[in-house]
Amino acid sequence: MRPIAAFIVFILQGMAPLAGVNAAQAQENIHCESLAAAGDTRDISCPLNASGTLQRFRFKANFSGGHDDTIASMTPSLDGVPLACEEGSKTSLMGEEGDVNLECKFSITQSAGTDHVLTVALSWGHALYTDFELDSD
Repeated sequence: MRPIAAFIVFILQGMAPLAGVNAAQAQENIHCESLAAAGDTRDISCPLNASGTLQRFRFKANFSGGHDDTIASMTPSLDGVPLACEEGSKTSLMGEEGDVNLECKFSITQSAGTDHVLTVALSWGHALYTDFELDSD
């Protein structure tokens, strides 16, 4: 999440009790854990909580310095099961130049209160990992 978006979520959550709304009803702030692994790899883990309605998510990994021999891929899973990304997602790239990214769009529809864990394994070569984003609608 970009710093300004995180700040806005922080403010909204702080103001929610004043408006008679609990913090869970304010925009959810997902706290992911991002660990550098060996070489050019990174493992990211994000807890998700189902609301009982269709929830759409977009996970995006960003890289800079892409050039003709740059490669990158992501392997997403939900609760340890491989996650099929929706149409329009890009889970691998090769030979793209400049600032490049990978993206996985997915949805969950489980019963309210169901806890999930999104894990994403990133791997890349000949680029610089910069950050990731996880957005929900």
